[in-house]
Amino acid sequence: MVKQYPIIITVRDRLSCLKELLNWLETAGQTEIWLCDNASTYPPLVEFLRTTKHHVVYNNFNLGHRAPWLSGLVPELGHDRFFIISDPDVVPDKNTPTDVFEVFEQAFLTDPKIDKVGFSLRIDDLPDHYIHKQDVITWESQFWRYKLPNGFYSAPIDTTFAMHRPGGGHKNANSLRSALPYTARHLPWYYDLSKPTVEDDYYNKHADSLITNWNTEKLPASVLAVLVKLRAENETRKSTN
Repeated sequence: MVKQYPIIITVRDRLSCLKELLNWLETAGQTEIWLCDNASTYPPLVEFLRTTKHHVVYNNFNLGHRAPWLSGLVPELGHDRFFIISDPDVVPDKNTPTDVFEVFEQAFLTDPKIDKVGFSLRIDDLPDHYIHKQDVITWESQFWRYKLPNGFYSAPIDTTFAMHRPGGGHKNANSLRSALPYTARHLPWYYDLSKPTVEDDYYNKHADSLITNWNTEKLPASVLAVLVKLRAENETRKSTN
């Protein structure tokens, strides 16, 4: 018998990656899946949500990354159980063992201060056609630096696929990211932004401009500023080694 966890996926105008994530979860034996819809309007996704076998909660507005909490799902499903939250475009790697949920839950027992345990994201196989490849590598490398004796990396997690401790008050900084072979892919990093699909085009045109993402050819100024800082830190680290 596979242990079940409440899995909340925030949904907004993306269908193809959502299907990949659902397929992985179903193959892993997970059935308690909740789709938290942030007022999607992409017609194929709207139809999918209408007919899916999974639970769907409709929000009247785009509640952003706080949707699982503001919708009431986290207080209802996670007050006394470990629960999982993910964006729809983060999919476990094909080589990730399906016992990952047990591994994540066990990690909480090693440190009572930890609020989240989730995936590290692969950056070793990004395609050259992805325009932000080097920027993503610079950004994500900071989360692969501090490996702990328990085999996890000490690194913050926001909306990347992660298990949460029961209750509330979770802090992004109190997080662990898993090491190989427990990794995931952020699917938009594998897209060719110069050749957007119909779905990509629709998503970008209807995305909230205040939400940072890597899906457009021009990165937000806030991301660029952090990248400048990270590059400087990397150069300093190289010069002192």
